[in-house]
Formats: sequence, structure tokens, C-alpha cells
Amino acid sequence: MKSINNIIEFYETGRISLFEISERYYYDFFNSNQSHWVFVSFITGFQECNVYTKKGTILTALQKLDGATTFPIVFDTEGKRLSFKETENVVDDLVYNNSFNCHGFTFLNGKFWFLLDNQKADLLIRENEYVPCTLDTLKEGGVCFYYNYQNQLIHSAKMKDGLVQSKFGINTVITRSEQEIIDKYEGLQLDISKTRYFNLS
Repeated sequence: MKSINNIIEFYETGRISLFEISERYYYDFFNSNQSHWVFVSFITGFQECNVYTKKGTILTALQKLDGATTFPIVFDTEGKRLSFKETENVVDDLVYNNSFNCHGFTFLNGKFWFLLDNQKADLLIRENEYVPCTLDTLKEGGVCFYYNYQNQLIHSAKMKDGLVQSKFGINTVITRSEQEIIDKYEGLQLDISKTRYFNLS
């Protein structure tokens, strides 16, 4: 992305939007030793910001609003919303970070939630002058794109401090190897054969 003295250049539009991010957790209800999957929808207030490729093309990034701007709704595996008391207990135990996602970590220094798809990823590759490489030749600042079996972009990472690092969803997890990424996506349709690697030219 376009930056000045390593700081991402962006413009605050003043437009506010609500964005829903979903995650699932394996939760032990009230320490009963009976754990179940729960699904949490985090409805979050963001300001839309313009960010720019090196050639000046505008892309949209989401800047989380300050204060209590996230509203979590919790469901069981059958899609039934939990009671207020159960929701409170689940939410009190959650540790999450929805200020930025994997693409915001990869391209925007962890400052934004960045919505990236195949078309925008190809635009970034082209206009930010990335060149194809392999995992073995990936250099500091190089990036990785991960796809599912339908060839849809589902994750990104970058070479940082000599390690392939990425942010995993709304969680606080930072993966520090490609194997960790593969392990996190086990059973979630990651097609490692489609992974693409790029260095800055």
C-alpha cells in the first residue's frame, strides 16, 4: 500500500458502517465440564477509510470506532440465541481483537479491518509491483495468499522478522509459520496447492 515514512496513507471518509463478523468457540458452560460449540456474531461499528495502492487506486478499509462499539450475539449449534445470562457468561470469557483481520495485518500494519477478495488481491499485486516467488525465496515484507478449493481467497500472511506471520480472524492469535496456518484451517477447505507467494520488486 502507499505509505509515507512507513506509515500507511489513508483518508477518513466520515462514513460509518456496521459489519458483522462471526466466530465459533468451544465453551464450557458455567464450568460444568460439558463443553459445546457456540457461535458468536460480533456486530461492530467501523468508519470507512480510503487507502491507496502505489498507483493511487482507492480501496476501502474499516477503522474500528472507539468505545463500546461491538455488540456480540451468541447462538448454540442449532442456531438458537442464548439467554441474556448465558450470553453474558460466554462474552465475559471471550478474548478477541476485531480491530484488524489477516489482510489488515498483511497490508495495513494491523491498523484496519481490510476486505480483500480475488480481484482486489490481484489489483494489489499488480499496482504495488509484487513479483511471484516461492516460499523458500520469500523475503522480508513478502506476502502469501491462501485459497479454498473454490479458488476463493480466504487468508493472507506476510514475511515478518524472518517468519511467515498472520492474524487469525477475530481472535488474538498471530500464527508464526505456514504450518500453523495449515493447522488452523484443518477441515476448513484450505487448498494449500493454490497458495501464491510474492516479493516486493
